[in-house]
Formats: sequence, C-alpha cells, structure tokens
Amino acid sequence: MDITISFRHIETDDAIKKYVEEKIARLQKFVESPLDVHVVLSLERKYRHRIDVMFSLNGVVINAHEVMDDMRAAVDSIIDKLERRLIRYRDRLKKYREGRGKKSIPDISETGSKIIVTKTIRAKPMDPEEATMQLEASGDNFIIFSNTDRGNICVVYKRKDGNYGLIETTGKPA
Repeated sequence: MDITISFRHIETDDAIKKYVEEKIARLQKFVESPLDVHVVLSLERKYRHRIDVMFSLNGVVINAHEVMDDMRAAVDSIIDKLERRLIRYRDRLKKYREGRGKKSIPDISETGSKIIVTKTIRAKPMDPEEATMQLEASGDNFIIFSNTDRGNICVVYKRKDGNYGLIETTGKPA
C-alpha cells in the first residue's frame, strides 16, 4: 500500500502522520489489489481540521472528506466512512459476479435448435438515412428495409457505442 500524506496550512507532525498511516492500512483488508492512497490534512480558519482521502479502485475513484475540531477524531471518522464504502463496493461487486455466473448458454447439440417465434416482415423500400431516422423514432434495436438505390435487403442496427451499423445482402428480395 502506497500512502501519500500532504499537510496544508498546518505544520508537519510525525505523530499524526504515523496515526494516519496505521488507520489507512486497515483499509487494505477490504480489497485484493494494493491501494495508492492520497491523504490531505489541512487546517481551516485556525480551528477546523479537515482530512481528504482519495484513491482509485479498479477504475472507481473513491473520495471522502471530514471536518472536525480534532484531527484524530476526523481521521477515525473518515476511516469508518471509507470502510462502509469499501464494504458496500465489495458487496456490489460480489453480487454482480454471482449474477453473471448464473447465466449459461445452452448447448445447441444437446437441446437441439428450436424456433420459438416466426415472424414475416415486408421490407419497406427506403434509403439507409431514412431507415436510421425511423430506427431512432421507433426505439427498436434494428430495422429491416429494402435499399431503394441497390434493391437489396439491408438491416440497420443500433450499436452499443450509440452509433448505427448497416448490414447489406447481396441478393435481391423475392
């Protein structure tokens, strides 16, 4: 664990620095990867002690701050707050991983392929730009149409990145 401690508007105190390092080290038991923690200890208006803690965990940035009259009390309070956040993050991650593991793809060779629903669609003649506009208006994931320029069957679909894709066939409609 790499802990960086900065002091603002307050003189460097080795006792407080050691106390913060001991308390922050307790957070390591909640995560698998080593943490790179940044801690800022500051004094506001000559009596308010503020502590800011920031670290990144698998791309998720976790920030917390606490303001109290005593620096040690602020450190204890922020450690409790961060422990709660890390427990909540760990539980969410565990629930997500368990949910992903339960879904399994059925083996086609064992079950055999079964067509559940059959639907006949008449491909309307339009150009790809018009098909994209209709797809945006409909809220569907794809639209099948007959390309007016080439006369072949095409599919415009919505991609995960928000753009659209076009699939063209080589044959003419029957």
